[in-house]
Amino acid sequence: MYGMKLRLVRELRGLSQENVANRLGIAQNTYSKYENNQIKISAEMMEKLAEVLEVSPMDIMGQVPAVINFEQNQGTLFGNIETLVVGQKELYEQIIKSKDEEIARLVKLLDSMMKK
Repeated sequence: MYGMKLRLVRELRGLSQENVANRLGIAQNTYSKYENNQIKISAEMMEKLAEVLEVSPMDIMGQVPAVINFEQNQGTLFGNIETLVVGQKELYEQIIKSKDEEIARLVKLLDSMMKK
């Protein structure tokens, strides 16, 4: 489920499966099974993976357009990076919008409290 994203981020970071596995304290073949969606990733392991890959767990679990496909080699690495960036940009824009709405709500609440 998240294997393709793990592989993409790992490769963009210039890391080998063995390097990531060593940092996680697991066997390389276990990490390979994560990338190939052969075993489920626990919440605890997802946190560790995100830390090692220097991303948030949501970056791994969030939606990235299915255009990224290393198996079929239909795009260049730059095309894959561009797709990842577009997906992250959309996620960040949603987060910013949510924060802006929360700030506006809190400002209104503060204004009403100050008028009392």
